[in-house]
Amino acid sequence: MNIRMIMAAAVASAMLLVAVPATPASADGAASTRNLIILGGAAATYLIVQHNKKVHEERAEAAQRQAAAESQSSDAWSAYQQAEHAYQEEVSVNSELQKEVAYQHQVVEAQRKELAALNVHAEGSNPSVVSYGWGNP
Repeated sequence: MNIRMIMAAAVASAMLLVAVPATPASADGAASTRNLIILGGAAATYLIVQHNKKVHEERAEAAQRQAAAESQSSDAWSAYQQAEHAYQEEVSVNSELQKEVAYQHQVVEAQRKELAALNVHAEGSNPSVVSYGWGNP
């Protein structure tokens, strides 16, 4: 803000130096018209420069906001993709666990059938007494 004030003061003083001659002004209108044209041109130039500067600042701010919004959108999309990937991994792991549980269930059922078959044979037969050579049976 201070730079603008200094620039404005510098332009105004330069216009005053050009507009106010060191010698007394003559009565002709040419010098007066020339000074007014120079003053108007300098003022217009200053206003155009300031306007362009303001426009460029606003565009830069808009571009920065747009970049931030795109970054945030990109971050959200990346987070969504990571969550989706993690979900797919979890589904895969759950599928493998279900297969493992089903296999273990089949093994347990097979062992129960074998055990039941052994119990039927054990109840129907008379186990013999075995002697290994020492002592009486």
